[in-house]
Amino acid sequence: MEMKPLARLIAVGLLFWFTQGRAETLTLSVDAIKVEDGDTLKVTVAVGIKRVQLIGIDAPEDTENPKFAADRKRTGLSQETLLSLGIIATGHLKKQLAAGDEYQLRWESDKPDKYGRLPGELFTPSGVSINTRMVEEGYAVALPGVSSTLQSVQRQAESDHRGLWGLLAKPTRLWAGSYSSD
Repeated sequence: MEMKPLARLIAVGLLFWFTQGRAETLTLSVDAIKVEDGDTLKVTVAVGIKRVQLIGIDAPEDTENPKFAADRKRTGLSQETLLSLGIIATGHLKKQLAAGDEYQLRWESDKPDKYGRLPGELFTPSGVSINTRMVEEGYAVALPGVSSTLQSVQRQAESDHRGLWGLLAKPTRLWAGSYSSD
């Protein structure tokens, strides 16, 4: 899949933002990458397995955890509906990883978030940002404070009813909350 000009611009913007810190780049075989959920990976590196949060995006949870409980309370969605959103988003991220391919992970290996995840951006062999693609295809949302271009990509995905915005539009809007263009 060829990267659209807008998505390419977003990827460059995220990369610029990300490189302001002490980012490292790793080349990983697909076998070293496991999808935990729609915005979190487990990657095998020389020092063991590390959890990586795909920077700039959020996807629904696919298991019950504190964030899931908060999302459920905030949205009023049923457990089944909310888990469905997460399972679909996770499945879509898994489909982004092709057997036999190698991926570039740009990450900050020394800046874990409150859940112990390290911020990172994953790129396909052709240089497409999977973080951006998840938003562009409607399976994740742009977090507040990221580039206005990524916010625009999200609005376009919602407007075009891509991904979750088309499959389960009302629950997705409720879950997305302040991330939504509504």
